[in-house]
Amino acid sequence: MIRLAPLALLASLACTNTTGGALIVLPFSAGGLERADGGSLSFTTASGWAVTLEEAREAIGPFYFNVSPPQTGALQGGLVIVQVTAQTVVDVLDPMLRPVVAGANGQTGTAVAVEIGLLPPDESQSVPDVELLGTGVAYVRGTASQAATSVPFAGVVAIDLSLATPQNPPAALQRVNGASVSLTFEPSGQALTLRIDPTTWFDTADFAPLLQGTPVNGYYGWDVGSSFNQAVLTGLRQTSGVYGFALVPR
Repeated sequence: MIRLAPLALLASLACTNTTGGALIVLPFSAGGLERADGGSLSFTTASGWAVTLEEAREAIGPFYFNVSPPQTGALQGGLVIVQVTAQTVVDVLDPMLRPVVAGANGQTGTAVAVEIGLLPPDESQSVPDVELLGTGVAYVRGTASQAATSVPFAGVVAIDLSLATPQNPPAALQRVNGASVSLTFEPSGQALTLRIDPTTWFDTADFAPLLQGTPVNGYYGWDVGSSFNQAVLTGLRQTSGVYGFALVPR
């Protein structure tokens, strides 16, 4: 994953960088979909499953905002102008925006893409989140129904690092490769926000095969190599429609 230069180096680059140049520090907060109340969330997937999410959390970050869209398969390229180096665990069913420690920093300019880390929770996260997610990047629990089939499901969504190759290293697997944004970072007066929409996470997922397993506490799970796990990861990695970044006045 590309890294932003330290602020001291950015200061020396600011004189010549045509994308902007003024150094900035701004608050960053993250939460779920903007809606009147939190709690369970019901929606229908693209494949026709009626899903009610009862719990959903995602470990996300760091974030790197780039002036250029990502190149296919490339880990570096363009120019990162703003970064959020901290990870956060977001309750995506909670509409309240919650601050991310240390916020964002970088320099002024317009970003069109953001590279997002998808990593297991680090030591800075709460003990309950670390215990819930373990080596996963997300946890989901709910019920999916289609015709006469009803599937209560619960478990972690994890990245299978055994699939890494020299051409597709772990850093390539553990990221969203350039979520689309259109953000013009100004010298002052802004705060950065992120809202995560989980309603398309399951668009390519088939819940029916989960019924072949043995339920635990009434919920069916899956393993890291399952097609269900890979389908939800595909949803998490979407570059549009999931991660909504905005700059708001402060």
